[in-house]
Amino acid sequence: MEIFTDERGYEQSLWGCCGGNIIDTVYTWCLCPCSFGEWYGRRREEDECVKNTIIGTVIGMCVYVAWYFLWQERMAAQDEYGIEKEDTPIALFLVICCGCCVVTQERAQYQARKGEPKLITY
Repeated sequence: MEIFTDERGYEQSLWGCCGGNIIDTVYTWCLCPCSFGEWYGRRREEDECVKNTIIGTVIGMCVYVAWYFLWQERMAAQDEYGIEKEDTPIALFLVICCGCCVVTQERAQYQARKGEPKLITY
């Protein structure tokens, strides 16, 4: 499927989670709740970043809840960055089956657009 290899406005494709810096790959795959929590916190107000990062990490630890929040965050980021959205069934499939790849792609996009403050491993 082209959705995995096509960047569609993103800085990297979904398969970008398996390439590049090994530290980023391990961080996202092994510590996905922390990775999501950091991205979740950075997308909120600057002065509340630590609190929101903790909230995001806790959300990331609750599997079904994490899928919903990751899906919502992805849709909001796509709106914010003007990126073409996937259809809802495809977006949910990606979040449920390839959540780590989605988090990696969204974190790379955040880093490319925002630059500072840098995420932990970028």
